[in-house]
This record gives sequence, structure tokens and C-alpha cells, in this order.
Amino acid sequence: MDIQYYNLEKKNLSIDDENILIFDEKILNTIKNLRCLQIINDKKLLYKTIEVIRNFSNSKNKIIVFGTGGSNLGARALNNISLNRNIDIEFFDNIDPLFFENSFKNIDYNNTGFIIVSKSGETPETLSQFGVLIEKAEQEKKLNTFFENTLVVTEYKNSTLYNAAKKNNILTLEHDKDIGGRYSIFSNVGIAPAIIAGLDIEQLYLGAKEVLENIDKYIDINIGKLLYSSNNSNYNSSIIMTYSDSLYFFGKWYLQLWSESLGKENKGITPIHSVGTTDQHSQLQLYLDGPKDKFFTFITSDHFGKGLKINNKFFDNTSADYLKNKSMGDLMFAEQKATIETFKRNKFKFRQIHLPLINELSIGKLLTLSIIETIATCTYMDVNPFNQPAVEQGKILTKEYLR
Repeated sequence: MDIQYYNLEKKNLSIDDENILIFDEKILNTIKNLRCLQIINDKKLLYKTIEVIRNFSNSKNKIIVFGTGGSNLGARALNNISLNRNIDIEFFDNIDPLFFENSFKNIDYNNTGFIIVSKSGETPETLSQFGVLIEKAEQEKKLNTFFENTLVVTEYKNSTLYNAAKKNNILTLEHDKDIGGRYSIFSNVGIAPAIIAGLDIEQLYLGAKEVLENIDKYIDINIGKLLYSSNNSNYNSSIIMTYSDSLYFFGKWYLQLWSESLGKENKGITPIHSVGTTDQHSQLQLYLDGPKDKFFTFITSDHFGKGLKINNKFFDNTSADYLKNKSMGDLMFAEQKATIETFKRNKFKFRQIHLPLINELSIGKLLTLSIIETIATCTYMDVNPFNQPAVEQGKILTKEYLR
């Protein structure tokens, strides 16, 4: 993973400048020792999780994961990088009633595994998903089979989900009480589906460890202070543009991580995830010619020469003959390079994070970088990176409307 910053004159910043772009060592050491990152060193827990998950998924044709927010997005980000999955894995994080009903008209209870994830054990959306499946299984006289093929990931405490799991002898994994949902990607919440998908978790952890042990190599500029300092208060949005479909759900995970952590006390910078090349046709005009209130991060990969070849004869004597003798990867490479060069020539402040290959090692690095930057930014903004108090009122009202 290589990180390059453009149009940022670091050499002109003094140590006392409010706009200083150097990480504070004390803050970094605190972040590095957080349980959500230190869990990568717990080999005993990893091997136990691998054993449980392999036994659970054995002889199953499909795995369905139920959870919302941090109980879902991290696992999807990891699953997203797997192009050759060992088994079909589906994720359900919403409760659209018609879509959900249509998706479960025909359930193969014998060969499907169900993973139910909720840290608190009281998440209404997840409990409703679980409750619907229990009702269907009971009606179809498959309840015992359903429970036998279910895995619950939750805190081991008095809660609706945990108590139901114990009562019905459902297999459980403990959700670490010291790791919040959006930070749980390296815990069993994220890695359980990743193990089923065939990902090498040790390589994932190795990538995370590489960043933790070589912070200065990977984190040259403090994004938090760059975006939030009074001298740069015109930054209202942080755009992250990913140039690979394998990073689509990384982008969605990042949106939750950044939004729920930073957006407090009338403070915050809005994260926006754009997809290259798709959003070059829908958003790039605004980014280049609209208000200069955005900072950009481009996450790129090596696409040159990759993918299927383009038919040559189709482009004979056409204005698109530049596509002859090219692969689809060549076009992705050219568009990626052209966009970055355009931003460079127009003096935008931005950075490029380059992942030559998108695999377990590189995604482990990228995830760790994102977590560290997010928590450090919260520290400089003087907000708690681990809570989300503003959403509690909505949760209370939801329950009131159902009574």
C-alpha cells in the first residue's frame, strides 16, 4: 500500500502551526492498544473461531448473515474482496418487508446456515429478521432444523438474543464487549463470514500488523488536522473514490465508521463514497467545477492488462478505435490515471492510496489505516469516537410507536 499526497506543502508547516500534519505519538500509542486492533494478536481466539466456523459451515450450500450497521458492513467489506468464494454468502441488513418476504419464499433449511449478529442482543431490526424466520420455520415444521443451522454472535449477557440462543441450544460466538460494532471488523463479527468465504485471516491480520508496527511509513499526514484545522475550515466533505468493485463495501463500511465517530456536538466532516469509473459520469462535474469545499482520497489498483480482451473488428473504421488491442482493465487504468492527473493539474489537494493487489494483506492495511485516522481525527476534534448518542431518541420513539 503506497500513499501519495498532492498539492500539500508540508515543508512550510512549523511544529507550532495549528495546521500541523504530524501525528501525536501519545495518541497513536493509545489507538494502537485498543482492543479492536489488538485482537489481531489473539491467535488462540482466531484458531478457535476458525474451528467453530468451519464446523458450522460444513456441508452447507449457502450462508445468510443477518445484522445491521457494524454487525454487517465490516463482514461485507471483507467478503467483497473474495472473487472465488467457497460457498454462496448473502447479507441482509435492512427490513424492507416486501423484499425480505420475497427473498425467503423458498428456504432450504437443511443446507442453509443462518448467522444472526447483534452486539447488544437487542437490535430491533435483527430481532425482527430472526423472529420472522422463526415464524416461517415453525409454520413449515422446520424449527428444530433452523435452530440447528443457526449461529448467534452477541455479547454473553442477559439479552433477548442471547437468552433465545441459550434456550434453544443455538450455537453462539461471543461478541467482544470492548469492541463496538463499527470497529468489529477484525473480530468474529467480520471474520466469521470471511472464513466461510475462504479468505486467509492470518494474511488479513498480517496487513493490519504491518500498519500498526510501521505507523510513520503509512501515515505521513494527519488527515484529521488537515481537514479540521481552522485554516482549512472550508472542507465540508471528504470524498473517497474507490477504483475497484471489490472495494464497494469497504466504502460503505468507511461511511459508517467516519459518520458515527465524528458527527457530534455540531462538529463533523461529511464522508461521501464515490465509485470509479461509475461516478465519473454522475458526480465528477460537481467535484471539479463546484464548490472547493471537499478533500479527495482516490483508492486505486493495478488494472493494466487485466480482464477480458475487447473485440477489434467491432471498432474498425470507428471513432472508438482507441479501444482496439485493449483489455477492459486498460480502460479502467486509463480513466483512473486521467482523473488523478486532472485533479493534479487543477491544483486540488488530494491523496492517492494505491493497492497493487486487492487481497487480504492489502485490505488489512487499508482497514487499519482507516480506523487509526478516524479515531485520531475524533481526538483532535474533541469528540468521543465510540458512541453515537444522537440516534438514541429515534430508537426510543421506534419502540413507543410499536407498543
